[in-house]
Amino acid sequence: MKKLLSFIIILFLFTPFSYSQHYTDKQIQVGLDKIYNFNWADGTKIFNKLIKQDPKDPRGYFYKSIIYLWYYLGNFNEAYLDTFNYLSDKTLDLANEKLKTKATAELNYLIGADYYNKSIAEARSGNYLQALWTSNQMKKYLDDAVKIKPALYDAYLGIGLYNFALSQIPSSLEWAANLVGINADKEAGLNFVKKAAQKGKLSKVDAEFYLSQIYSRVIVDHPAAKELLNKLVRRYPNNLLFVFSLAWVNYELNDINAAQKQLKEVIATKDTLYPFVVSNSYYLMGNIFYAKNLCDSAITYYKLFLKKAVNDDYKGIANLKIGLCYEMDGNRKEAVKYYENASSGNSDIDEDQYAERKKDEFLDKKLSANQIKLIRFSNLIKQNKLSAAKDSLKSFIKLPKLKNENLAEAYLYLSEISFYQKRYKESLDFAVKCIKTETSSEQWIRAYAHYFAAWDSYYLKNYLDAKLFLLQIDELDEYDFSNSLLNKIYSLQRLLPEEIKK
Repeated sequence: MKKLLSFIIILFLFTPFSYSQHYTDKQIQVGLDKIYNFNWADGTKIFNKLIKQDPKDPRGYFYKSIIYLWYYLGNFNEAYLDTFNYLSDKTLDLANEKLKTKATAELNYLIGADYYNKSIAEARSGNYLQALWTSNQMKKYLDDAVKIKPALYDAYLGIGLYNFALSQIPSSLEWAANLVGINADKEAGLNFVKKAAQKGKLSKVDAEFYLSQIYSRVIVDHPAAKELLNKLVRRYPNNLLFVFSLAWVNYELNDINAAQKQLKEVIATKDTLYPFVVSNSYYLMGNIFYAKNLCDSAITYYKLFLKKAVNDDYKGIANLKIGLCYEMDGNRKEAVKYYENASSGNSDIDEDQYAERKKDEFLDKKLSANQIKLIRFSNLIKQNKLSAAKDSLKSFIKLPKLKNENLAEAYLYLSEISFYQKRYKESLDFAVKCIKTETSSEQWIRAYAHYFAAWDSYYLKNYLDAKLFLLQIDELDEYDFSNSLLNKIYSLQRLLPEEIKK
């Protein structure tokens, strides 16, 4: 459940929907622009002015409630949640009174949007069943809004996100979804979000951000995500979430220097309302220096992350990497201290699962020289020094008495490098060598080798082979980073020709 919640919180952090009526649209847009740029005080003033202009108009309360929802999601302070609930309930009361007089698309939209925000707050508070029910109420009102006015494109954002997120509901909650009649379609959801991003008015920025998160975290189309985020950051340079999201995408694209520059901006803000964004920036900065093989700097940022973290997410992997840094620098004694804390993270996160599994192995036995070499070679890939990494790995696989686990990992990295170089036949050859190398552990290596082999086959137009390589991943035993790989598999499956999918 935590995996779904984490995705939903990231995906739904910004939720300003509109109850469109021309004379306040401009005021609302100005207020939203202030908030998008993290100018909370001026945004609050504008929405307070709307309330003062007409205390019976639900819009002022609605937009003001969004500010407090953002505050709550930013630092989990219950006082902000209480204020959000008061303003949200006030919005519903006033909107429902107006709905009794006349059922307009705009009123249905506003009520649906308010239920949407409530579902996010409930999910964050751990009230998952209530969040499902509230999400279904949201969908009902937004559907009614679109029936009345199909060109109300802002409404498609909520409908799209409902379909996209709830299509990934965990099996433990399927019974509840069936009980409230949830029926979600991921592809339809994506198309609705795209429609809102293209044609929405007051929700256009939100739709663009959500779409960037879908591209970067589910569809795994990082260039498309970067294009959207570059646009948003140019317009709202003070928005920490936008800047951090762009840094994360650049890191995934192996442009770690650009990511480092953006993270410096987030860390320099000294923000107090969004400590999770700032703390995660320290974690990602640690990853960047780790990738640069600069262990002292990596340790510094990982320790700052552990000090400032607002929850357990990534604490396990941060401790593990601190240990690895110390050990690569020859300080086994200090490394052991951090290996011992490698199970302190969130067991629902791939990286923390990996850290917990590797903890005992690293405690029992020091890193071998070959393990250290593989870490440094893989870091060259992250630095986008592909030729240097390739040359080093080709020499590495010729070493005598090389363990199969080390050999398989080296073949995987060679396949990855060749894939980035668009040498798909060569990449496929290395992937197959990896798959054929017998190993008793590290099943994630075989899983990812199948994944690269599938992509290679796709680009070589061997679509059936691509499908078969993906199907073989399902036959593997449990392996690390499986959740991340599932999204990557989906990104390829959706591109296969229809006759092959069947």
